[in-house]
Amino acid sequence: MDEAWAEELLTWWVETARSARSRGSGQTYAFASIAHPSVTLLRAKEDQTRQVIARVMGYTKLPVLLESQRGGSFVTVQGGIDTAEYALGRLRTRAETRAKLGTTAPTMVADALHPLIWEAASKRWDSGHHSDAVQRAATALSGLVKDRTGRYELGDSELVSQAFSLSAPQEGKPRLRWPGNDDDLNVKTMRVGILNMAQGVFAAIRNPATHTTDELPKQEALEQLATLSILARWIDRCEINTL
Repeated sequence: MDEAWAEELLTWWVETARSARSRGSGQTYAFASIAHPSVTLLRAKEDQTRQVIARVMGYTKLPVLLESQRGGSFVTVQGGIDTAEYALGRLRTRAETRAKLGTTAPTMVADALHPLIWEAASKRWDSGHHSDAVQRAATALSGLVKDRTGRYELGDSELVSQAFSLSAPQEGKPRLRWPGNDDDLNVKTMRVGILNMAQGVFAAIRNPATHTTDELPKQEALEQLATLSILARWIDRCEINTL
């Protein structure tokens, strides 16, 4: 929603409705004559203003702003003014309220990542070296695959390609397999997904972290650690398939 436009509309509504209120004997009443020019303007903007108020306030029903009375010769306006003013106040303070209360979006707790990943990353992370933290976590993940398969002689690319290969194991070339029936479609897709993800992780996360001096932004580094973490959890669940 365009909040600046919404604030302008609500301000206009309040001011216009106030100017339309009937007066007499030193009093200002809560109603206005339908013959008043401002009432015509309010009628033209009534539906739009109701929708804005409903959006700002989170209402499921549109509020009543103008209500006919006295046989249709007058409309009540004060209730609509009060409603619009309340919505206007909420709109003006919404940014401050969000800042003070904080977001309701879920947050990620780094030390709840896979223990292997966070243990490898934590010391460098705490000192503000986020790229190095990712590199160390990726190295630890590579070590996990080597420990599970015994393929210490392979570089990362060949390591994961062979470890998660969909081909049958060979002598000295075990496979890490997502558990389940070979004919199960979900099992098949998980195996393909883990192979593709492992190749992507080492190509797009470990390699850049190892070979560049550019420092990752903190949020991006945390997201990369999370990616390493979920892959590590999947590897933990994989079974060794040997010849």
